[in-house]
Amino acid sequence: MEHDMDGLVHDVFGIHSTEEPICGESERIPEVSENSKFYEFVKENEQMLYPNCMKYIKLSFMVHLYHLKCLHGWSDKSFSMLLDLLRYALPEENVLPKSYYETKKIVSGLCFGYEKIHACPNDCILYWDKYAKYEGCPKCSTSRWKITNEDVQGNGMETSERRKKIPAKILRWFPLKPRLQRLYMSSKVAESRRWHHESRLNDGSLRHLADSLSWKNFDARYPTFSLDPRNVRFRVASDGFNPFKTMSITHSTWPVILIPYNLPPWMCMKQPYFMLSLLILGPKGPGNNIDIYLQPLVQELQELWDDGIETFDAYKKETFQLRAAMMWTINDFPTYANLFGWSTKGQYACPCCGIETTSQWLRHGKKICYMGHRRWLSPKHKWRLNSRDIDGTRELRSPPKRLDGIDILRQIDECRKERSSKWSTTLEKEEHFLHIALLAI
Repeated sequence: MEHDMDGLVHDVFGIHSTEEPICGESERIPEVSENSKFYEFVKENEQMLYPNCMKYIKLSFMVHLYHLKCLHGWSDKSFSMLLDLLRYALPEENVLPKSYYETKKIVSGLCFGYEKIHACPNDCILYWDKYAKYEGCPKCSTSRWKITNEDVQGNGMETSERRKKIPAKILRWFPLKPRLQRLYMSSKVAESRRWHHESRLNDGSLRHLADSLSWKNFDARYPTFSLDPRNVRFRVASDGFNPFKTMSITHSTWPVILIPYNLPPWMCMKQPYFMLSLLILGPKGPGNNIDIYLQPLVQELQELWDDGIETFDAYKKETFQLRAAMMWTINDFPTYANLFGWSTKGQYACPCCGIETTSQWLRHGKKICYMGHRRWLSPKHKWRLNSRDIDGTRELRSPPKRLDGIDILRQIDECRKERSSKWSTTLEKEEHFLHIALLAI
């Protein structure tokens, strides 16, 4: 139960209590104003849980208790009842908060919040950027707000205006930039993010993604990005799940999580380093319209790639321009269809073979099966000419050609000829397919 709450508070706000200077004369020290929350937390950190308590201070005890609530799924009411019991059990002079609400106000200053972005219930648009002030969807004309029984019965426009409007659907967006800056405020985490460059054993064995061909090819293609090992390389994971732990309720919530791979192997797949970027609420999954909800993340990743963000490195004690790139995705096959716009059902379901997919309709099974796997074998493999034990044919074809950027754009030109009811202008349709092409490349 040992803790370094003083170090935690200083890491959160980028202020270090050491006597020696953090930066050189020509470098900028992160500024904290006199009226900021930093000094409030310092005051909380110095307050004992009760007089002569030698084990806990108020802030550290509340952080540990709140951590247990999150780990074990306590309800808000049970947490408030536990606080009541502890306040009676401890000496009368204790400074425990009276409810979960007060505890959340104390602990919330150590973490980041999120932004609520209203969405069309039909997944047409986000009320964000150019649509931020719209009251209804310009594509399907659906209202931005929930329609209650009182609105239907018609109690007057005046009553409806006085009542608080409830959005029909909400996207929760957790901005990425401040979270990346927060990571480098901890000297230990900032040092770990250089492990793949300075401490990794480079002997040709595959121990880390930095040993993979995709990582090395990316370094060769973008040498300015790879010059600084602190630049972050992400993998994006997404899938739908039922948060109510019962299959009797049809509900699908979709989180979009970013996983940074600059960390050592024993850290990068741990839960504390996962970054929740988007939370797409149900009751239905976004399906092929998931790219509508990815707009804030795509824009933020584009800004991190083009310009980066000024970040303070507590390990090197210097500021640098942090950049980021999305290199991979983690998803099952149905989610692959939603993220990349390639149908994983039907005649051309294989994303590797593309239009050269060998498929066959099973008349009695009423399904499509996919054959032609032998074409991926080496040209002299014995199974290529084995017609008796397989399907009665010999396989003489070469593997399908891997699509390059020109081939993908040619396919996009063919897709542009089709019209969709979700898109009102040709420009938006082109932007949609161009986004898919960039992900595929």
